[in-house]
Amino acid sequence: MIQLKREQVFEGPLFKVARVTLQNSEGKEVVRDVVEHPGAACIIPMPDKDSVLLIEQWRVGPKRSLWEIPAGTLDPGEDPLACAARELEEETGLKAGKLEHLFTMYPSPGIMDEKMHIFIATDLQPGEKNPDDDEEISMKSFSFRDLRIQLKANNIKDGKTIAALGYLMVFKPFLGKE
Repeated sequence: MIQLKREQVFEGPLFKVARVTLQNSEGKEVVRDVVEHPGAACIIPMPDKDSVLLIEQWRVGPKRSLWEIPAGTLDPGEDPLACAARELEEETGLKAGKLEHLFTMYPSPGIMDEKMHIFIATDLQPGEKNPDDDEEISMKSFSFRDLRIQLKANNIKDGKTIAALGYLMVFKPFLGKE
C-alpha cells in the first residue's frame, strides 16, 4: 500500500483521527480512518513469583468496571520504561525494584497505530499512589491458578491484560534465562 493523502479529521486530548487515502497494488484507491495514539506502557506487577496484582477500574467504553493490569499513555517524548514506572506508582502506590520489558504489541492495528509496551514489575516497594481524577482504582492479588480460572470463565475482558497474562503464563518458566 502507498499512502497518497492524509487529513486530520479530529483532535482530542488523548488521540487524533486521520483519514488516509491509500493506493493498493492494483492501483485502486482505498480510504481508511485511523486513530493516532501516542502509545502506552502496561505493567504486570508481581508481588511474588506466584501472583500478579490486578487493578479494577470503571471504563467508559464498555460502561463497566474491568480487572486489568496497570497502564498509561506515554507523554510526548517519554520513554516507555519511564512511563511504566510512573504509571505503576500512580495507580498502585508501588515502585518496582526491577522493571523488565517483555514485548510490544498493536492492540487494534486495523483502526489504530497505538503501540503498547508490556513490562513485568518485581521487587515491589511502597511508593505514593496518585491516580488521575477519572480513576477510582481497587487492587487484588491473584495467584496464577486463580488467573487461569478467571481467564477461562471470561471474567477478565481487557485485551491488553489477556495478552500480557497469556504471554506471562506461556513464557514465565523461561523469563530471565537467555
